[in-house]
Amino acid sequence: MNQVLIIDDQNLIRNSLKVALEKEGYGVYTSETGEEGLRLIKKHSVDLVLLDIRLSDINGIEVLKKIRETDAETIVIMMTGYGTVESAVTAMKLGAFDYINKPFKSRNITTIIKLALETQRLKREVGEFRDKNRDLYGTDKIIGKSSVMVKSLEMVRKVSQIESSTVLIEGESGTGKELVARAIHYNSARCNGPFVEINCSAIPYTLLESELFGYEQGAFTDAKKIKKGLFEQASGGTLFLDEIGDMDLGMQAKVLNVLQEQKFRRLGGDRVIKTDARIIAATNHNLREDVSRKKFRQDLFYRLNVIHIYLPPLRERREDIILLTKYFINEFNSSFKKTVRGASQEAVDTLSNYSWPGNVRELRNTIERIMIIDNPEIIQSKHLPAEIIGEPLHLSKADHFSSGVDLEIPDGGIDLKDLTDRMQARLIQKALARAGGNKSKAAKLLNIDRFSLRYLMNKLQIRM
Repeated sequence: MNQVLIIDDQNLIRNSLKVALEKEGYGVYTSETGEEGLRLIKKHSVDLVLLDIRLSDINGIEVLKKIRETDAETIVIMMTGYGTVESAVTAMKLGAFDYINKPFKSRNITTIIKLALETQRLKREVGEFRDKNRDLYGTDKIIGKSSVMVKSLEMVRKVSQIESSTVLIEGESGTGKELVARAIHYNSARCNGPFVEINCSAIPYTLLESELFGYEQGAFTDAKKIKKGLFEQASGGTLFLDEIGDMDLGMQAKVLNVLQEQKFRRLGGDRVIKTDARIIAATNHNLREDVSRKKFRQDLFYRLNVIHIYLPPLRERREDIILLTKYFINEFNSSFKKTVRGASQEAVDTLSNYSWPGNVRELRNTIERIMIIDNPEIIQSKHLPAEIIGEPLHLSKADHFSSGVDLEIPDGGIDLKDLTDRMQARLIQKALARAGGNKSKAAKLLNIDRFSLRYLMNKLQIRM
């Protein structure tokens, strides 16, 4: 039940408001003077105050100031029968929610109170959501003690304190580029604004344009209503352009224009729309090489590369593997109510010697899968996937099929499906490792299309 305090020196107003608000289900306190009202606020938990400006002992504006000094969260609605523009402006500057002239109807005041309390509730929820995200995406959630990661994390902390400069994050797939982008946003002054993200490689050119810039009603056949683009939605917050290295050159030119002018037009529209979105871009490409090969615009690269953050692959920071393994074990113990105590030295050595083509994401998925399926007290080498422990899969024998050499089947028989799945998994892992985690390149190495590769990865539980 919300608690309301009425501070007014007129008995009729106090009593009539008290009756009306109690009928609406509010708990109500009343006070004839400002001093008594302030004592009640200190004594009781009050959500909202109806405060008259002219009181017998203290001016209502002074009471408002003292309420704000005591509790900035309490909602205050000013009431007066002698309203002036000057007093209204002063009250609003001091944080009053609204300013009501007497006489007023009870149903009007109850409507304003409902609106005020709902506004307060929404503000609290937004604050809780912001604090939760700030904790979830704090820089302490980016695990690493290697020198390269310490340097990168220090850059992340510095960048978080800068509100508007564009950021370019480079690193292989699975190194944590999105996590870094969110850490920058939720630990910056823009944390109350939206964090909007888009994967530039996952959307065709024609759709990407409408996603980024939006469109007006009637701009094309299916444009039945206005759609705000991501540049517009992210204004006041952050727009994360993931895998920008895969963006078409024509779209790059349009994005460059927005970064330079801070304005754009929706598709089919004439109105210029301003945006105040901070741009964070990420890529698993080496953009400098792409620029030299004319695959990426040089002017856009320099516009994005104001602040550069490099996230090294896991194979370049092997000392972090043990740290990450412990972190993920603790995380999944908490999430899945498990009691895994750690990993054996042999398992740790095996994990540390693996190349991790899928980087941190692959390590996390590996630990998650072991804890769900095996649920060991201690993670042993036998719990690790075949591609990590380097188990031979008899690929040389499998190759004999193509040369017509007969294969002997042992008396106990073989599990053909298991052998085939393991062979496919190993080859896919090798292709991904050679392609640096790039699925399109890996698919080409295996002479299959990207869709087929995704299907096989899902089927064989290969995570990147």
